[in-house]
Amino acid sequence: MTASLASTALESLEFDQESGTYRAQYDRDATSAGMAVIAAVSNVLGVNPVELDPLHDTVDTDALDELVRRRDTPHGSVDVSFTIEGYEITVFSNEVVTLSSPGSDRTADETVGITRR
Repeated sequence: MTASLASTALESLEFDQESGTYRAQYDRDATSAGMAVIAAVSNVLGVNPVELDPLHDTVDTDALDELVRRRDTPHGSVDVSFTIEGYEITVFSNEVVTLSSPGSDRTADETVGITRR
């Protein structure tokens, strides 16, 4: 199922009903990872992005953008996870942002994590 997009910052936004996870695709040449997160969260919640708490209150947006800017590192891809508005957000270095919905199999917590694969 594809959701409608209220912003041009995302190329696509899909919902997987089985896992309760939203998957947003963005173009890193046109949109920063931080802006993709804001666009995805505002689309999922159906709110204007200015109604959200500032992303920089949760994660260092410059560091986020830098960490996921590279597709491949000597240690593999880099994924960054954190929680916003009750959703576990994971930003992948392959231009994908996922949001795990409340009550899904992937429970959100209050931590920021970095995963190398």
